[in-house]
Amino acid sequence: MTWLWWLLLGVGLILVVGGVITLRARRIDNLNRNVLKSRRSLEHALTARGQYAHDFAVCGVLDMAGAILLTDAADSCLRAGMDPIVTDGLDTMEKVNYAQENYPDRRDLESNLSRTLRLTVDETDSEGYSDHQRSIAERLDKARLDVVLTRSFHNIHVGQVRRVRGTLLARLFRLAGTAPLPETVDMDDER
Repeated sequence: MTWLWWLLLGVGLILVVGGVITLRARRIDNLNRNVLKSRRSLEHALTARGQYAHDFAVCGVLDMAGAILLTDAADSCLRAGMDPIVTDGLDTMEKVNYAQENYPDRRDLESNLSRTLRLTVDETDSEGYSDHQRSIAERLDKARLDVVLTRSFHNIHVGQVRRVRGTLLARLFRLAGTAPLPETVDMDDER
């Protein structure tokens, strides 16, 4: 073989490796976007659950103590709705020290709402519900299921990103760039 063949072989090899690296970097970017989309879906589901829990608390089904507990837990979650559910910095692409910014731990608030829902709503007898109360209860049940499903999907997407970013190729060529490693949402979601 002459030097020309060696040169063509080297250029071809560089192009193949460059193509593989580019495709892997795009995959990591797409997976990060999926994590952000699923995180938004989870945040919407949590907000809906908080709103329907509040509506159920004031609709007259619960006794006074249960209504106060549920209203307080739901209102705490709704107030914290603009705070991040996960503090990994993927949303803003910059690492923020959320402990110093006085953000409440939203996962603790949402877990408290889950426990309060089990304690209050799950202990009621749905036989005596009016049509309006039954409608609110059905929307609350759907919102509770949505939280379970969207949290599960989010954590699956995070697992995919972590798996791909953990490969030798991704670490060697720093294919994730400066994007922070996403975190799972670990909280009590009633299931």
